[in-house]
Amino acid sequence: MQGTTEHGRGSRFKSRGYLSDAAENRRATVLKRQQESRQNINEALRCLQKPPPQGRQLSKFRPWRRPPLSSPEWMNYPPARLGSEWAVAAKCEGKRCVVVAAHGATTIRTRSGRYPRKGGPFTSCLPGGFESEGGKVGTTVLDCIFNPSEPNVLRAIDVMVWNDHMLYDCDFQFRYFWLRGRLVEIGADRDYPVKLTAVEFSTATYEAVTESYEYAKSLPGADGLLFYHWQVHYVLGTTPLILQWKDANCSEYFLEGGQENESQGSRSEEMLDVPHLYTVLLCDSEGMLLTSDVPPVVVSRAEAVSTDRSPAASEGELLRFRVLNTAQLCNVHESEVSNN
Repeated sequence: MQGTTEHGRGSRFKSRGYLSDAAENRRATVLKRQQESRQNINEALRCLQKPPPQGRQLSKFRPWRRPPLSSPEWMNYPPARLGSEWAVAAKCEGKRCVVVAAHGATTIRTRSGRYPRKGGPFTSCLPGGFESEGGKVGTTVLDCIFNPSEPNVLRAIDVMVWNDHMLYDCDFQFRYFWLRGRLVEIGADRDYPVKLTAVEFSTATYEAVTESYEYAKSLPGADGLLFYHWQVHYVLGTTPLILQWKDANCSEYFLEGGQENESQGSRSEEMLDVPHLYTVLLCDSEGMLLTSDVPPVVVSRAEAVSTDRSPAASEGELLRFRVLNTAQLCNVHESEVSNN
């Protein structure tokens, strides 16, 4: 057996330097993403803990540039190991919102930073949501669903911070069971004056998915199914480890029929009663309208969609658009499938 020279085994690889550089680049990329993620989280927490202004400035107040919430991708096909590594839950009616308990009060904010609940901040049993006798008040941040028709009920999907304990880097399985246990411990299901319950997730076996689907079909105002990977960390923005499934049976918001006022004669007849979808775009610092994808996709410029009644959006604002002619696109797709 031939002995090893001073060059050793690495001499047989001509691209040794290239491979080393590639590995270092990958490490640097991962560290950079990790640092950027931590900076985004810290910035979001600072914005969440900032008290809102008073008076007229409140209507124009935008506490963050990007919503500090995770967003699901559309489920086009079942992921691998769905029945063992994923969790499923029926999504009830309502808006995703951030619930912040800090400085002895609790606030609810939508993605755009607005306050959907009348009455302003309120007292809750969450850590930080009430005045402590010892004087030290922590901070709790939850990802919840708020239904305006039930202003005294919050349904918690996830937890980001609990009494100053950062849980962003914990996997969803830990966060979910932590959240359920802590809510039971503090008696959050009692009116305080807002009742707080945890959304029930189950491992996405065939039986659990079927049960959640049937429950969503019978639930008034249901909005499809949510799928969470048990190992996903809490990521700001869109992530492929959180999926959403919608169809006409389990979601009332799968396709929405357009109902135009008869007095609006400027609308052509072809635009009436056409099923359509809604999408929300973010305006960045350069006036571009972006999706929430990673990286974001530029759709248009804010000035291109401005009118006299609706001026151009400013940085950080969210704009809601209606996508028309959805039925025509679906018919084209079906005809292509039938021809093939």
